[in-house]
Amino acid sequence: MTVTARTSEETVIEGYADADNTCTPVELPQLLLMKSPEHGIVCYRIEDFEVASDSGRDRACIGRWIRGISIFYLARSGYSGPDSLRYEAITDRRRDRVAVRVRVLPGLERDSDAPVSSGDSSREPAMSLGPIPACVVPVS
Repeated sequence: MTVTARTSEETVIEGYADADNTCTPVELPQLLLMKSPEHGIVCYRIEDFEVASDSGRDRACIGRWIRGISIFYLARSGYSGPDSLRYEAITDRRRDRVAVRVRVLPGLERDSDAPVSSGDSSREPAMSLGPIPACVVPVS
């Protein structure tokens, strides 16, 4: 999978929502980071989804809202260029292995003092492998 992101903007990588035949949410997947991004972070947020397609035969949930989980990518400030990560989404019924290539473009609102670089001069440590953390809610 390939995702295009902008510097310093959260970008959705993927969303997961699973419901029973009454559209009641069932188990959310466990999200495990298998290869961390070199130039950003990933996190998840639990949120409501409007069902656009339904793999069930009755398709009863289309157009309804159910609780699910989204995975986000955020590039480090000032970075533009390629990045990549791998994660697994695991439930009792399945295990999805996902490889993501990220193309990070400069942000739309560029600060004239913020250098845009694809170099490694101010490299921060990579995220730890294992459970993907919840996204920090910005304080306004």
